[in-house]
Amino acid sequence: MSQLFASLFYQADVTQIFSDQALIQYMIKAEVALAQAEADVGVIPQSAASIIAQVAEEQGIHAIDFESLATATALAGNIAIPFVKQFTAAVKNVDEEASRYVHWGATSQDIIDTATILQAKDALSIIQIQLQSAHDVAVHLAEQYRDQVMIGRTWLQQGLPITLGHKAARWASSFQRDLERLEQIKSRVLTVQLGGAVGSLASILDQGSAVVEAYAQRLDLSKPDCTWHGERDRILDIAHFLAVVTGNTGKMARDWSLMMQTEIAEVFEPTAKGRGGSSTMPHKRNPVAAASILAAANRVPALMSSMYQSMVQEHERSLGAWHAEWLALPEIFQLCAGALQRTHEVLQGLEVNSENMQRNIECTQGLIMAEAVMMALALKMGRLNAHHLVEAACKKAVAEQRHLQDVVAEIAEVQQYFNVEQLQQIFKPESYLGNIQDQIEAVLKHAKGEAK
Repeated sequence: MSQLFASLFYQADVTQIFSDQALIQYMIKAEVALAQAEADVGVIPQSAASIIAQVAEEQGIHAIDFESLATATALAGNIAIPFVKQFTAAVKNVDEEASRYVHWGATSQDIIDTATILQAKDALSIIQIQLQSAHDVAVHLAEQYRDQVMIGRTWLQQGLPITLGHKAARWASSFQRDLERLEQIKSRVLTVQLGGAVGSLASILDQGSAVVEAYAQRLDLSKPDCTWHGERDRILDIAHFLAVVTGNTGKMARDWSLMMQTEIAEVFEPTAKGRGGSSTMPHKRNPVAAASILAAANRVPALMSSMYQSMVQEHERSLGAWHAEWLALPEIFQLCAGALQRTHEVLQGLEVNSENMQRNIECTQGLIMAEAVMMALALKMGRLNAHHLVEAACKKAVAEQRHLQDVVAEIAEVQQYFNVEQLQQIFKPESYLGNIQDQIEAVLKHAKGEAK
């Protein structure tokens, strides 16, 4: 990603986690933990593990020549092979005997996969914080605007009244489910990888299982029942979670961007100097955050296609499919974190125009209350008869450009069952909100940790 566009689509902390420098740091961490785990079990000398850890602490990424690493990676087919050579050389400069035990018994994929999981663990921690913050803001909006009546829309047309609080409660509920999804996958996906050439760890003889367990403990990751070089469902689980989160933010961005349209003007993204303007139209107030989020929601499914295809791998370790993950997963992470950041910013600074919400409710001259009238009459004359009567009244109201309440009030059957005051009550949008308040209350209780 160009640095010129990074601030538009990404989030700085997650982007840093997936930088070249950070990747090498995670790979060094994996190598050190491997040496320490093998020393714990007695596979390699404790002194060797101590020297390897010392080099990592004192030199870190400075032990690696990134320019030559990039050149060698193209020749080697993965970054681990030239990385291990350089890291081994750095250890050898300190202690030749210790350098013999760098990367002992491991294969390139062990280090790259484990580094990827370590990256994912740290990035998911950030995303969890983002989700919780966005959830809390959405809950606040749900409570603040639980009684703010607005029009609900289906198929982009006016439907029935809802409240802005109900819309915010649905957003909050989405974030809550995302948080729950994350908790559900953690123990399954944050798993160490160590299998050697074909997953058997034959190079460590009879100590393989003990080393894997010690390795997992050293890295605070879970221990798999067996190696997963060729089975990529864990990586896909991570990507799928991120895709769902990004899609959820995309739905929210679609909502508020439509509500920002000039003719609707019910909510607005927060203002700031230089934000949302046009290069040619001074009057414009564009939904720029929504544009970034929707771009992410558009891009991530394409990247997910690559992730799904990468599940089909050959035998014990793959050719090409594994490699495709290196490109797709980091970008999915960064787009998701960026979308969450911008969603939080908008929800936190959302500007609400209640007057325009009321204006939009009234613009159909009562047509949005047709269902309410029909259901009230259905109790008296049956649903089908009521439907035909109200449908005819709607057509007449449109043709004569009159308010539906006035047209309905002239119908003898209606006069038989309802007086003027009762009819006025039926036409109040706030009187036809169904169980919206119950739904909002359930979301608020869930947010407070109370039982549903």
